[in-house]
Amino acid sequence: MNLLEVRSLNLWYGETQALKDVSFSLGRGEILCIVGESGSGKSSILYSIIGLLPEGARVEGEVVFEGRDLLKLDEGEMKNIRGKDITMIFQEPSAYLDPLFTVGVQIGETYLAHIGGPRDLVGDKVIESMRRAGIPKPQEKVNMYPHQLSGGLKQRVCIASSIICDPKLILADEPTTALDVSIQKRILHLFMRIKEEGRSVILVTHDFGVVAEVGDRVIVLKDGKVIEEGNVEEIFDAPKEEYTRMLLEAI
Repeated sequence: MNLLEVRSLNLWYGETQALKDVSFSLGRGEILCIVGESGSGKSSILYSIIGLLPEGARVEGEVVFEGRDLLKLDEGEMKNIRGKDITMIFQEPSAYLDPLFTVGVQIGETYLAHIGGPRDLVGDKVIESMRRAGIPKPQEKVNMYPHQLSGGLKQRVCIASSIICDPKLILADEPTTALDVSIQKRILHLFMRIKEEGRSVILVTHDFGVVAEVGDRVIVLKDGKVIEEGNVEEIFDAPKEEYTRMLLEAI
């Protein structure tokens, strides 16, 4: 059974329809890439899955995670899933991290909020998650504030926070866009490692180069519609749509 099934997802922001009959599935231990230009609705899919749509948004369809339709759950039920079973890595880590607290405190609060346990034992989990996220010398970095870290390390702190509760699904919204090429590669290798741990990832990007690096399957989104879907080799070798060919040529 698939981990996630999205069926006929439609989304409106006021009178504007952002998603139009979007359907796809996600297997366990799979990286699915969603590709499209800015404004195509990629991020809206992630926010629909995790239940973080702005007030006034209207959504229809089904988002079935482990047999439960997330769109039918109330906020209390979603809070039990969000941050524990499904987590999200945002595009701009500086907007996510609180400048007033050390990164270790912030990663630890994620664990305490969803798993709990004695606070004095959380430190070991924080160090472990930082190490898994590829942060060098985590014992030194744990007491640093966000402004003391580079952009790449901030993103890895966000990844550490997203994996500390051992989620089943990680949603990543353009996680490498603001990073230089060498840091991008390290972040993408982290996603491969996350996949090897048996977790599933939905990775939003506008860059087919990222897809080539880590993707198993890809869906191409244009104006809120899925116009092409397949495994990465199929899409690269024989794209059916002119729009997909244009995105491929932009690598």
